[in-house]
Amino acid sequence: MFVLGACGGSGSGSGGNGSAEEVASSPATAAKLSAYTDAYNALLETFGLPATAKTYREARIASRSPSESITISDGWIETEAAKLKAARALPGSLGPIDATAEALDTALQKVLARLKPLYAYYNTKAYRADGLKRGKAEDAQMIAEFDAALKALDDFNAALAKQRRAGADAELNRLKQSGDTVAYNTKLAMQQAEDLVGLFDKPEDLRDPAVFAKGDALVASLEKLLADQQKAIADAKAKAKEPGETSRLGMSDGVADMLGSMIGQYREVKQSHSAGDAEAMVTSYNGAVGLANNIP
Repeated sequence: MFVLGACGGSGSGSGGNGSAEEVASSPATAAKLSAYTDAYNALLETFGLPATAKTYREARIASRSPSESITISDGWIETEAAKLKAARALPGSLGPIDATAEALDTALQKVLARLKPLYAYYNTKAYRADGLKRGKAEDAQMIAEFDAALKALDDFNAALAKQRRAGADAELNRLKQSGDTVAYNTKLAMQQAEDLVGLFDKPEDLRDPAVFAKGDALVASLEKLLADQQKAIADAKAKAKEPGETSRLGMSDGVADMLGSMIGQYREVKQSHSAGDAEAMVTSYNGAVGLANNIP
């Protein structure tokens, strides 16, 4: 899973995605879409849903004994679920996104209802007193609830992506017509980068020649675009008169650099077929999104 670009704002700060004004029908729905995107990104943070689920699975409760030291994490899911709930409460109707947000909210509440008491159970070493009986009895259901929430998160992401892409071409055309080549290149590069990391959705994708054929085509296009961007940034810096413009160009340069790192990591993945290298590629992409989202 990877971070989504911001929805809204001007310039290149939409991370390669159409602005909310163009993919939502009113200011209210634009604000709601942006809040949904923020909630989704929060769930992917260091102690978010995927990381917390992974930590729990790695505890291997079913094969442990009460004499061992067992720890799990409750992460930041409660705080992140609250962000989603707050976004759902905003005015405006977003159809399928609202439906997937509701399903995700329900799944997160089920995770929390079991995870919070289990965290206390392991944190206080209560499992030693009952011989890990409760832990083993609830293990399969806890894993199932994590899996259901992760599936709901994927569905939410798919609905968001479809809505955001609806206005991508119009936004790119607007930037092209405006003559802001740097902003246009940044937005298009982020869109292509999202397509690249999105190719690796399942473990088997890491060894699929067809996936890498698509990846190679995207990388070839992206590398040419980044080369064009270097020239565009250099030309714009030579003409820049305001400190704010120089800063914006510097951030755009930083985005391009991170995407270059992402391309290098893609090539590592192509050789190693390693999930760890794929995660590093996504980390670079997420870093580029974070920087692009902050460009004025």
